Amino acid sequence: MILKSFVLIEKEGRFLLIKEAAKKWGGKWFLPGGKVELNETPENAAHRETKEEAGCDITINGIFYFRYDHSFLDNYLSIFFAATIVGEEILKQIADKHSLEVKWFTYVEIAKLPLRQNLLDVIKSYDKSTLIPVNNFKIV
Repeated sequence: MILKSFVLIEKEGRFLLIKEAAKKWGGKWFLPGGKVELNETPENAAHRETKEEAGCDITINGIFYFRYDHSFLDNYLSIFFAATIVGEEILKQIADKHSLEVKWFTYVEIAKLPLRQNLLDVIKSYDKSTLIPVNNFKIV
């Protein structure tokens, strides 16, 4: 099973998205995130991936969504964290292997973008009042 961490950052009705650099996703928009590396926790992966792809540091507020996907060769479990930006909001300005662009969008604007993997469904499920505290969640 491949474990992935993704991060939803919402501020004043806008969501922070990255434009994917990976050829597999063809420049589609999604949340910062990716595979959890060996000996890395899902939380640490969320921090690392957000820094690599969006250029900012975060505080994780909780977990709001899980998704299980399977393909012919692999099974994936994705954990979706809700977070806020820590300190000054400095977003990545230069495209690289991690992401091509970082921008804030409203839900209406997101609905018009080329998106990866049912992103609208993930965002619709986001509810600040029902977050699972990270310290209550353990993978063993």
